[in-house]
Amino acid sequence: MERASVLDHQSVNKDRRRIRSLLVFKRTLGQLGFGLIKIFLFFLVLGGLSFAFISVYQFLSTSPYFRLQNIVVTGVNDDLREELIKISGITEMGNLLSLDLAAIKKNMERHPWIKSVFLKKTFPNTLYIKAENEESVALVLLEEKMHLMDREGVIFKDVERDDCIDFPVVTGLAAGDKKNKAYLKRVASFLNTLHRGDSPLSAKELSEIHVGEDGTLTVYFNELPFKVFFGKEDFIRKIDALRHIVKHLQATRRLYQARSIDLDYDARAVVAFTGRVV
Repeated sequence: MERASVLDHQSVNKDRRRIRSLLVFKRTLGQLGFGLIKIFLFFLVLGGLSFAFISVYQFLSTSPYFRLQNIVVTGVNDDLREELIKISGITEMGNLLSLDLAAIKKNMERHPWIKSVFLKKTFPNTLYIKAENEESVALVLLEEKMHLMDREGVIFKDVERDDCIDFPVVTGLAAGDKKNKAYLKRVASFLNTLHRGDSPLSAKELSEIHVGEDGTLTVYFNELPFKVFFGKEDFIRKIDALRHIVKHLQATRRLYQARSIDLDYDARAVVAFTGRVV
């Protein structure tokens, strides 16, 4: 009798475990089903919102209320303004909301005389365009072809028939030389320093800037009868020193006897006259 009682007890325990496992399975299945329902509802709501957003956007992007009516362009003259609008890709009477500003900016900045463009939408129907012109400060001679260089020492276009060429010429550069970029930045640094000066050493009086193989600058002025060695750096001090030397030569009436001035020294300058050096 005791044996049967033990077996019955074990059987009851097995049944309880089976029932408990079944309840856990049902509960897990129920939780999983509820979770799937929540995910389904989430995506259903998300899809509904997306559809609503797309519908509203399509309606607004075709609405006459947002039709582009005013294009305000600043920073350039009228001729360049018309060119920019023409190459911008802006369609006449287009919708302001649907304008792709990134594409418009990219198209406009392809123009060789445009350095940068800033665009702003002002609803309901105005597009503001602020353009920055490229400004040439020098001509760069490479392989017998002239190019225009800006204040940062960047060549931005080839010289064409209608371009102004009243700028100093940068010579001595070899086409394809990897050092040209650094050398032109040095030239730009020199010119920017000189632009802050006064006559007779203003940048307007420059004729040529020759770049040596080692990157040193030799400068020729229109009104000064000699060449000036400026080296690679410290242009502010050297330009100031040149002003004093020119004044001294004028005062002593020896200006037109000088043939070269070497300023590439720490605390002195070397002036070469016809037949002698001082």
